[in-house]
Order: sequence, then structure tokens, then C-alpha cells
Amino acid sequence: MFNPEKLLGGLIRSTTRGSSAGSLLKGGAALGLLGVAIEAAEHYLGNQQQTTPPGSRPRSAPPVPPPPATASPASSPGTSPGPPPPPPGARPQAAPPDPPDPETAANKAVLLIRAMIAAANADGVIDQAERDRILKKLQSVDLSPEEQAFIVKELLSPSSLEDITRQVDHRQLAMQVYAVSLMAIRVDTDAEHHYMRTLAQELDLDEKTIRAIAEKVGSPHPPGPPSTKGE
Repeated sequence: MFNPEKLLGGLIRSTTRGSSAGSLLKGGAALGLLGVAIEAAEHYLGNQQQTTPPGSRPRSAPPVPPPPATASPASSPGTSPGPPPPPPGARPQAAPPDPPDPETAANKAVLLIRAMIAAANADGVIDQAERDRILKKLQSVDLSPEEQAFIVKELLSPSSLEDITRQVDHRQLAMQVYAVSLMAIRVDTDAEHHYMRTLAQELDLDEKTIRAIAEKVGSPHPPGPPSTKGE
């Protein structure tokens, strides 16, 4: 069974156990590819911790109370009056937010993994030796055959920058895509600098934002500010 959130979480745990983001980056694209940004880690691992334990029933909404009796207190001796109405100006209690859509969360996890691989391929150097090192690292992760096949397929045919950015529909996701991409590479070649500048531009991230992300993920080589479109 292919579970992209489990795959992303497994990659996080396998690479951050006993290591800092900076030490992962020293390994180059092969090890950096298996790291993810702190934002993504907190989001997906936090969701895993908040899920209902196996065997337990999900908490259902409380039953709707019956409508109040229409009889007046005079006709129903001993009947206590209903609860008082809310004070004037009081806001009604908001309904709880809807749970996240599993399909949407899975699609975002796939996008983050593809963004990492696309960034690692920024200078076209995911050769056979690097693929072998990545797959060897994956042996420590409990992946299903489908999950491992997905990684192999993406390594052989990485998504383009345009494929990645056209799927980003809000700012939080844009920051996550940029962060995982930055962690996938060392940004020490012209091609990688160009890739990250273009990515920031297409994601509409300003200089302040990209530098804050670089600092948070521990990147020693934050790329320069995005260039103006049309240059």
C-alpha cells in the first residue's frame, strides 16, 4: 500500500535521528534529499500523533438535545425553566473545524517529496551512483514495495520546477515547498542558485521570507533574492 504521508514521515525520522539539519546538508544531494524542512516535519508528524489510537472509536459529535417543551410553567407544575438566552451581543459558539481531507494531505506529501527530488536534480547530476546511495539509505526505512517504487520512479524522472509550482495554491504550502527544496541541495553551484531563485520567484516569496526559511532549516548557503519576472 502506498502511503505518502508515512513515506514522508519515515524519511524525516530516518534522517533527523541524532542529526541536525546542518549535518545532513554536508552529505550533499543524496543525504539532503532525505531531509525535510522543519515546517513539514512538524505538520505531518504532528498529524500522526493526533490521530485516533488503533482500536478506539473516533469521538462523535454530541447528540442534538430535544426541543424545549412548549407548555408554560403554569400548566406544568414543577417544570424548571430552560437555560437563559445568551446575553445581548454575545457571539454564538463556532462549530469545530472540519478534519483535514486525507486525499488533500496525501497529495501535499507527494508534492513535497517531488519538490525535494526536483531540487536535487537542479544541475542534472542525480546519476546512478547517487540513486544507489539514496536507495541504500532508504533500506533503513520501513517502506512498502509501492513506496520504494515511487521513489525510484521519481529519481529516474524528476518533476520540473513548473510541474511543482503549478500545484502550489497557498502561501503556507509555498513556504514548505521552498524549504524542502532548499534542504535537498547545498546551493553551491550556479545551476542550484538559479533554480532556487526561480523557485522563490514562481512561489512569490520575498527576500525576507526566503532568508527566514534558510535560517530555520540551517542552510549555510541561502540563495540570493528572487529576480524580477520578465528579466
